[in-house]
Amino acid sequence: MEKPLHGQGVETELSRDLGLTSALAIGIGTMIAAGIFTLSGLAIRNVGSAAIVAFLLAAFVAIFTALTYCEFVSIYPRTGEGYLYARKTFSAPLAYFVGWALFLGYTSSCAFYIASLSSYFNEFIYHLPVEALFGIIMLIGLTLLNIKGTKESGRFQIIVTAAKVVLLIWFIFGGLRFIEPEELINRFSTDWVMIGSTAAMVFITFFGFSAIAASAGEVKDPVKNIPKAIFISMGVVTLLYTLVVLVVLFAGLTEYTEASMGEAAKRFLGGIGGYVIIAGAIFSMISASNASIMAGSRVVLSMSHLGHLPREIGVINAQTRTPIIAVILVGGGILVFAMMLPLEDLSYFANTVLLLALILVNAALIVHRRKFPDMERPFRVPLVPLLPILGILANLYLISQIFSHPIPLFLALGCLILGMLAFVAWKGAETEEKAIPGVASHIAHSQGRASMDKSRFRILVPISNPQNIQPLAEIAAAIAQEKNGEVVFLRVITLPDQLPTTSYDNKVIDLEENRLKALCSITEDRDIPSQALIRVGHNVARAILETSRERACDLILLGWKGYSTNAERILGSITDAVVTHARTDIMLVKLRDDKPIRKILLPTAGGEHAQCAEQYGLALAKSLKGALTVCNVAPVESEPARAAKAQEYLDAAVARLSASNGSVEYNGKLLRSDNVSQAIIDESADYDAVLLGAAGQSIYPQILFGNIPEEIARQTDKTVIVVKHYNRVKALYGRVVGE
Repeated sequence: MEKPLHGQGVETELSRDLGLTSALAIGIGTMIAAGIFTLSGLAIRNVGSAAIVAFLLAAFVAIFTALTYCEFVSIYPRTGEGYLYARKTFSAPLAYFVGWALFLGYTSSCAFYIASLSSYFNEFIYHLPVEALFGIIMLIGLTLLNIKGTKESGRFQIIVTAAKVVLLIWFIFGGLRFIEPEELINRFSTDWVMIGSTAAMVFITFFGFSAIAASAGEVKDPVKNIPKAIFISMGVVTLLYTLVVLVVLFAGLTEYTEASMGEAAKRFLGGIGGYVIIAGAIFSMISASNASIMAGSRVVLSMSHLGHLPREIGVINAQTRTPIIAVILVGGGILVFAMMLPLEDLSYFANTVLLLALILVNAALIVHRRKFPDMERPFRVPLVPLLPILGILANLYLISQIFSHPIPLFLALGCLILGMLAFVAWKGAETEEKAIPGVASHIAHSQGRASMDKSRFRILVPISNPQNIQPLAEIAAAIAQEKNGEVVFLRVITLPDQLPTTSYDNKVIDLEENRLKALCSITEDRDIPSQALIRVGHNVARAILETSRERACDLILLGWKGYSTNAERILGSITDAVVTHARTDIMLVKLRDDKPIRKILLPTAGGEHAQCAEQYGLALAKSLKGALTVCNVAPVESEPARAAKAQEYLDAAVARLSASNGSVEYNGKLLRSDNVSQAIIDESADYDAVLLGAAGQSIYPQILFGNIPEEIARQTDKTVIVVKHYNRVKALYGRVVGE
């Protein structure tokens, strides 16, 4: 079930109001729409009776991806369809690309339906002074309908879809008597390039299977009903399309345009019958637009809930149980496309972005099978990876047929690129605490003296364990003294999500206030400016990140127990979140005893985190009047070149210390061992603390602070300090790529 923002009161979920009939109505309603009523004439214009082949080819291509959707929806029966499947399989940028492509695909294809609606209305009903006016009015009405509720829009979809299927059958029976088999052969085009291009143009008509999966979060028993709905709807629609194209072909029209089916209906069924079919076409386009708005908004909803769009977009209204902002956003996108591109270009634009998305969804199935081989799959696609690969190749073939239409092709690629750039820009501008769900914390108390100079070095020390308060404060004071900086102490009081952050007990605040006063005295004794804050919030990590940003902190100093009972988070959930999202240096301190830190062992391999640790080590040694030893570990029987490399790292570290040293005693030491962790643990017996730089090859804290630091922290009886340096470029990359 999809859930909105934390801290907004009771969580609201989408309602599962849609049965198999509604799911079929979404699929058939999306597929039997502007595609058949407008593209049938254009397809015949291009390739004559071979238009039937073009439609069958498009259906054949679609079936590969439809199978992929069936397997994924049996695993993840939730809202989000192709984007959700990519999010569960790929890294963030690829998943976002699929979601953005689907958003563009749904909005542009719905714009195609809306533009077709306006075209039919002006051609056959009444010519308005503004041609797009009728379509815009219908778009506004459908947007409001989707805001009102899923049940209402689902009922509307069933009624309209049933009506237009009946009308299509009437139309087909009216024209069957005009079919001439010999003429069918004579008018068959053998221009296979044009047939392929036409198949690419009409592919949009078969994309309704995706709309079914997009509503999985609102379908009853989705694992059973959605695959049924996908295959039944595609079978019904393929048969109807073939017969419709066949009938329109023999309507005796002098030219074939987007209005050809309406003209054919007049010839076969007379004036009244023709207008009934035209009315059916209009209602058909309305129902397809309704299904597209519903499906597109659910993709946006899923992207919001999974961190690829602002969370506010995915809030589900408690009264309507619909994502109102997401629906409005999709409606706005449809309006833009409907006003921007002509009909045929809209079709090629939509097909370009949708085909690219479906290529990645097919690839996701192959990767997902390898990534999660033991996962239960109620529906399994046979012959994997063969069938998904065929789906990828078929989609690539259709894209290649769009090359002859460069304007919509390059416009589609441009929109995809702009979307990716916007994602990077948004992640870059997003404040660190926004990465954590919930509402902002509240400052309940502030005391102490701190400058307003944001350029001054500032250390944030969150306080949780009373036993660690004084040692952490002394380490922070020592670093601040050498860097002419300040210290900010923070105590976070948490409340349940249901309570506002202003509903705290003043007695608790008074108790914490006295504790913080004692902390400030440690810094005051050294004439170091300090400030103590008490914040009340729902999430400790979010409160820490808020304070770090507001106070322009350069270093966050956290107590660490050296391991976690959770295998996925060796740092613990709060520390893990702070390390992942903070835009400062991080120092984790695992304290063993109250013994003063004088002798510091600093293992180094020369990375940016190790070099940052060197500078903090110097600051500590200077302030505490201690000594610093840097070391590197080389295997016992390593090749001379490897040992020389280890010595080179060591000499470089000593040279850096020499360049920045004032009065600290320091030296370098090469350790020989086949076990890096054990060598450092054995050497630490003669020191008070081990100061380590985090691993430099990963954006993930599980790797940055795993393996060697955890082994050392578990096994040594000395204080262990781990330093992670904040790199703006790598941090942005981490926010964009990281999960």
